[in-house]
Amino acid sequence: MKIIYILWVFCVSVSAQTLDINALRASNKATSVFPINQSAINRETQSINTHLMDTPIDKNQYLIGPGDQFQVNIISSSEVSTFKLVVSPSGEILIPSVGVIQVFNLSLNEAITAMTAAIHNWNQTANIHITLSQIREFKIKVIGHLRKPGLYTATPVSRVSDIYEIIMDKHLEKIELKDESKSVQEDSGEMEYLDLSHRNIKIVRNGDSLKIDLVKFGSTGEDKHNPFIHQGDILIIPVKQHMINIFGGIKIPGEYEYVDDESLYEFIKLAGGLRPDADPTKIEITRFKTFSEKYTFFIEYKNSKTIKIEPEDHIMVRYEKDYKRQDIVYITGEIHFPGVYAIEEGATLNNVLNRAGGFTNKADPTKIRINNKSIEVIPDRERIRILLIPEENRSPSERAYIKARALTKRGSIESNSRTQMETLLNFILVNNDNIFIPEDYKYIEVLGGVVKPGRYPFYDGKLVNDYILLAGGKTKTSTRNTFIIKAGTGQRLPAKKDVNLENGDTIFIADKMEYNKWIILKDTLATLGQVAALIVVIQNAIGQ
Repeated sequence: MKIIYILWVFCVSVSAQTLDINALRASNKATSVFPINQSAINRETQSINTHLMDTPIDKNQYLIGPGDQFQVNIISSSEVSTFKLVVSPSGEILIPSVGVIQVFNLSLNEAITAMTAAIHNWNQTANIHITLSQIREFKIKVIGHLRKPGLYTATPVSRVSDIYEIIMDKHLEKIELKDESKSVQEDSGEMEYLDLSHRNIKIVRNGDSLKIDLVKFGSTGEDKHNPFIHQGDILIIPVKQHMINIFGGIKIPGEYEYVDDESLYEFIKLAGGLRPDADPTKIEITRFKTFSEKYTFFIEYKNSKTIKIEPEDHIMVRYEKDYKRQDIVYITGEIHFPGVYAIEEGATLNNVLNRAGGFTNKADPTKIRINNKSIEVIPDRERIRILLIPEENRSPSERAYIKARALTKRGSIESNSRTQMETLLNFILVNNDNIFIPEDYKYIEVLGGVVKPGRYPFYDGKLVNDYILLAGGKTKTSTRNTFIIKAGTGQRLPAKKDVNLENGDTIFIADKMEYNKWIILKDTLATLGQVAALIVVIQNAIGQ
């Protein structure tokens, strides 16, 4: 009898749970909160635009509010139901057949616990799975000296920097419009958009005031300097007021916004910290005693935690200019090991050539070029002065200077013979010198009044006439004027026996000028006519 009674109780219990589930489904249809099969939920969930987050939601920190959406999955012995439930504007959530639960300002964990308990009160044997499927949006007040204070859209995963970025985007749009029509502001008398603070932002929350420092957040990454926005927050963004300057042996020198009660240690850390070459025993601070009177004092870095910075302080961290300084030279061209070499003071070209493995077989050691771009960019004041003078008013020496400067770059030197190369080996190098070793092409050029002008192989010991013969001899229009243009200097020298030919030189034979005979006759007759007319005028004058 006992067994029959137990079986009867069990059947009644199962029947009651089935009726309750059916009642819940009927209620869902009536209230438009309907069960959805799993594939439909996946499709719908994937179609929702998610909010960008820098980290997953902390269930103990996230506070529930109107608009948050939950996905509730209830598994009973005979049914699997899934519901999408949205928190009402009053902060409540309605679970069909279970009732209304107040979840406003509860943490996500607390809200899930409250909903789970309510469903278990209704069906003790059900398995319940609850997730936050979509986060809400809300408005917060943003005030201060902005162009557009007012209400801005935020979410529980928005940080202060997100709202700041929206404000600055609107500011940049305004600047672009202003650039297109600069006269608008002058005509309308519109106030300039002031420089907003990054370090003295405040959040008013439940009567308390939180300090926000976006610069320090960027430096340290600590969330306390850039917290999440809460519904009901008031964000106050003032304009920049006081500034601090820091220079010298600091990693990020420049001007920074002043923040009250900040130590020198914290400020140096904000500016990237001390450089390796900084002198930590000599930090110079110049401070205003009155609005115009200043004084200077020194402090060691080890005591910087005890010093508070003040508005308009000027901080100079001394640093050692010669700290691990490397003077370098660049060597390229026909050298065995081209590259960048560190040099000591007094290092010569010969020292560097030996370290670089010496010349290759194809090198032309007689034409080494040394240039220095750091010296090259130094203004040539004399050249500038001469160029300001009209050409017809320049003295011969000034014209000669312009010509000489055109042939030689500032800060460069070049060898053009073996003798000069040997002298150049003792040339003392300086920082940023560029050494180039050209390839030896071994040629002589013959130009001008020859039958076959062009490039010819260079042979030691050959004379000018030998190369003229190689070029087919002189033409009928050639003159006796023969010159040698030196490859290294560009000098034009008369072709004499005492002038040695070198690799790369140019032999130039001047041609006779070609004239149009008719034009010459016409010009001659015109000149004779003018002379005859002049004679007639003179004779008439004498006769009178």
